[in-house]
Amino acid sequence: MDNWINTILENCVTALVCPRSEFYPDKNFGSHIKSEKFLLDSERFLAFARQALCEFDGVYVKSAIMKSDSVDFLLLINDYEREVSISL
Repeated sequence: MDNWINTILENCVTALVCPRSEFYPDKNFGSHIKSEKFLLDSERFLAFARQALCEFDGVYVKSAIMKSDSVDFLLLINDYEREVSISL
């Protein structure tokens, strides 16, 4: 059962890391996380992550926690909690 969760997590990380509007053919894929990383706080990281993952069925971004060189996101995937970290 963890195999499908890992696949979804990989897809979520790809969407969080990929710069928004630079993915062909879907210009709405990706996030603004890395483009404005020095101007952001945890709330904006959370908003950008939710925007990037809004089309993923069963995925909800519960929280974002800023660290010195990364952001940790707590995701709910069909009621399973998983954490991913994106380095800045």
